[in-house]
Amino acid sequence: MAAMAADAIGSEPPAPAAGTLPHAAIFPFMSKGHTIPLLHLARLLHRRRLATFTFFTTPLNAPFIRASLDDLLPLPAVVELPFPRDAPGLSPGVESTDQLPSMSDFNAFCRATERLREPFERALAALQPPAAFLVSDSFHFCTADSAAAFGIPRLVFDGMGWFARTVSSLVGIGRPHAGLNSDVQPFQVPGFPQIWITKADFPPPLDDPDSRSPEKDFILEVIEATAKSRGIIGNSFHDMEAAFSEHWNRHFPTKGWSVGPLCLAALAPEAPSLPAKYAEWLDARLAAGRPVLYVSFGTQAEISPQQLQELAAALENSGLDFFWVVRPKDGAAAGAQFEERVAGKGLVTREWIPQVGALCHGAVRGFLSHCGWNSVLESVCAGVPILAWPIMADQHLNAKLVVEELGLGLRLQSADGRRGGLVTRERIEEWARELLLGPKGMEAATKIAELSVAARRAMEQGGSSWCSLEELVKEVCGEKELRRPANGPSQVPAAAIAG
Repeated sequence: MAAMAADAIGSEPPAPAAGTLPHAAIFPFMSKGHTIPLLHLARLLHRRRLATFTFFTTPLNAPFIRASLDDLLPLPAVVELPFPRDAPGLSPGVESTDQLPSMSDFNAFCRATERLREPFERALAALQPPAAFLVSDSFHFCTADSAAAFGIPRLVFDGMGWFARTVSSLVGIGRPHAGLNSDVQPFQVPGFPQIWITKADFPPPLDDPDSRSPEKDFILEVIEATAKSRGIIGNSFHDMEAAFSEHWNRHFPTKGWSVGPLCLAALAPEAPSLPAKYAEWLDARLAAGRPVLYVSFGTQAEISPQQLQELAAALENSGLDFFWVVRPKDGAAAGAQFEERVAGKGLVTREWIPQVGALCHGAVRGFLSHCGWNSVLESVCAGVPILAWPIMADQHLNAKLVVEELGLGLRLQSADGRRGGLVTRERIEEWARELLLGPKGMEAATKIAELSVAARRAMEQGGSSWCSLEELVKEVCGEKELRRPANGPSQVPAAAIAG
């Protein structure tokens, strides 16, 4: 609900002198939601002269990474690793989870990426300058052994918040849900007796501690590799999740650093802007004093046609102005002539748009979201309250943090509280109106505006995340490795969302 801005920021600082900084090898998972935060991290390392870096990815993902960093000088290296062409269960040409026809193919995709280990290690051996440390996605669990073989520390990035990471780990170890037959029977989280959750807050197969499946085997391998890595890079900040990050660091062996929100790392000239047709529509609503509900479920959350029809009917009947980003594959679910009927109140697009640009527009006063962690952080930074509708993965735990722990929004769920149950149009309409116009929504807006200020402070010079990132590099590489050029550290403050 504000414009992305920066205080006296011009362009990126001059490139550091060669050989003065540690070199990082960065290997993101092939998914936009996992890659983009690591691009922001790389930009921070460059701007603050903490490290140089090389990205590793596959040919079809390389253009996006290069385009995202093409303003940096010298241009960062992007090493292309050939994606397996005969991967079982995958269609030819699929190199990203965004291309999967169904999330049921996700495990097959993850297993295919394991075959990148050999070409990755060959490229790592040839890397100049040699890598001082590796930053790799948790799903690339094989890289833990690669890092050990090369004698360099591995830092894990998994795109999760500390609440979801800590709670799921404590429940996995303590097994308080073992033997429960009901998905909606509450149980306490070990170590946090004030927090009650249900099996419905966990995706299969994690909802059943006694289950075995290929998906669970993969998760267990990820957990094992994370446990023997040097540390975890947390895309979060102290004021948002202090209790959970501190609990993690007291009770788990793999140290975590909170260095976010990484979405604030973009400089003002790079702040994502909306295409004119969308910006003009929102401008008109802002001028008329008509608050807008932004609706998006990301690129991977799968919603049934029946549920999409209920959502469309709720938006149409609510009387609210809304901006709905629909996945192309879901485009027909709203029904014929839907867009014509809502033309005066609703804007629907089937193309990708920069979400930060939408959330930062002053007309947007609420976000109907699946509660993917990136979306949660972007909403926090923009100061926009959330109507949480989790679908998969860690989204249910994220929604619990947002609504029950932090009071940053409201929660949508089926009448019986079961995961995947149908949420009726009446319920959606009621809670959407409450978020934008009701007292509960106003209270959430106040709280998230306050946390937005704290997020900016964390990323500014001297803030908690600013200091944490520098401490991470020093600790992992050693003080003697961190030698900046003579002109010293950049004094550029973090890009801020001004409200």
